[in-house]
Amino acid sequence: MSRRRWVLIGAAAGVVVIAAGAGIWFAATRSPTPQEAALGYLRALESGDPSAVEDTGVDASPTALSAFAHASAHIEDAEVTSVSEADGGPGQRMTAEISFRLGGDEHAAALTLVPASGRWTVDASGMGAVTATATIGSFVTIGDQTVPVGEETLLLPAAYGVTAAPSRLLDGQGTVVALPGGSAEVDVESALRPEATAAAQTTLDAQLAACTEPAEAMPEGCGIRIPWGTEFRSVSEIRYRVEQLPVLTLSVDGFDAVGGVLVATVSGTGRDGAERRTTYRTTSWSVRGDVSFTDDDLVLTAW
Repeated sequence: MSRRRWVLIGAAAGVVVIAAGAGIWFAATRSPTPQEAALGYLRALESGDPSAVEDTGVDASPTALSAFAHASAHIEDAEVTSVSEADGGPGQRMTAEISFRLGGDEHAAALTLVPASGRWTVDASGMGAVTATATIGSFVTIGDQTVPVGEETLLLPAAYGVTAAPSRLLDGQGTVVALPGGSAEVDVESALRPEATAAAQTTLDAQLAACTEPAEAMPEGCGIRIPWGTEFRSVSEIRYRVEQLPVLTLSVDGFDAVGGVLVATVSGTGRDGAERRTTYRTTSWSVRGDVSFTDDDLVLTAW
């Protein structure tokens, strides 16, 4: 065979290789179709991996991604049953009808896909709105994320455990299922843990310690009442000695602390204009007020 013929054959083979390589490159770099994008989102949800979900381009908040990592159940057997053009102009929005199982139940939903950054991505229709309430407290924990009660939180489709917050002080739990494009509510029946009373007593003791610092007037909200007005024209200093702190009883919305013993020494000017110092002692020092809960602690507000 002549050298020229070998050259021609080699050139033709090179064209075939280049063409094949171009086909592989195109297949690897082309944007997924709306159906492929919807299916990719479903597969990421099935995996339970927040990074995989984030890679699909869906606009999920850090709260949603972190809660998803601690979901109690993920979707299964997800399929895209049909894809059609949605309202909003040709090629601007597509709708993917989907089916899946979650928590043993069959579900159907619709995902809206929009073009973003050169590819199709699922919009907010891929998220589920959850609103929680609780019999005690202003927060609950969903997955591992603490959120306010009464406010809507967007979550990735999954089943989530919901607990009263703060969990070290309150007991109570529930389950909520977030579905694509859906809204769900969950009510947590909360109860006080024994640790809540101990924490409230510690908090009250710290507040009463501040109340009994030397002062020129009786502090407000400390349950301290001294009848010095009948014996003093003016007071220059009050010094306290705590013999026994009031013992606190906690309820769901308030506290009652009784049985304290307090000694107060009052210095100032007596009714006759002379310097005067008198000691008062009470064996019924009591403090009452309201209790509320933050996301990680409690707050006592004395009356």
